[in-house]
Amino acid sequence: MSNFSKIVMTIILVLSFFFVKEKWGNDISNFISSITSLPKFEFKLPEMPKKEEKQKEEVVKKPTEVLVKTEVAKEKTTVDIYFLALDANDNGIYKKVQREVPAGENKLEYAIKELLKGPNLVEKSTGAYSEVPKTTKLLGVKQTGNKVVIDFDSDFQYGGGTDSIYSRMMQLIKTSLANTKGKQIYLYLDGKQVNVIGGEGIMISQPLTEKSLEI
Repeated sequence: MSNFSKIVMTIILVLSFFFVKEKWGNDISNFISSITSLPKFEFKLPEMPKKEEKQKEEVVKKPTEVLVKTEVAKEKTTVDIYFLALDANDNGIYKKVQREVPAGENKLEYAIKELLKGPNLVEKSTGAYSEVPKTTKLLGVKQTGNKVVIDFDSDFQYGGGTDSIYSRMMQLIKTSLANTKGKQIYLYLDGKQVNVIGGEGIMISQPLTEKSLEI
């Protein structure tokens, strides 16, 4: 393009600018101002969710198993057995001795069996003796409700005189009552209740008490 043409184009542009400014100058200014005054918008990319940290698994330590042998504490159970002895004045007395009951044994039955055995060597050394015949056999100890039956064979009533039978009966009565609570004790011989015992016929009131021979 020649210089002349450039000059002509420049003049036309200048005239066009003034023409436009004259006609729409205010509107253009307002338009430009409105554009520049628009609030700025900030565009933020959404944050990518953070990769969740894997929770540390809580390590629960299992307590060490310890096997402990526990034995059930059982109190020693004893029975009272009555033998005979002499005091310092040579008077007859009923001497109480104690025996430990093995596990699983019936308390009264065990006491009666020990009564039939008589005093042991240690007890004999202290003067203990028994009037219960050694040949006596225990046929059974049976309980029905509140009633307890002690059944001997007939040897229990033989041998010795009245004093001996009285003494053996009191040994039996004291031993039986000491090892039962709130029970009624009955003496049987060969399966039958006894109301009279011994060759001289000692009367017995039943159930047995310490007054059973006071008739």
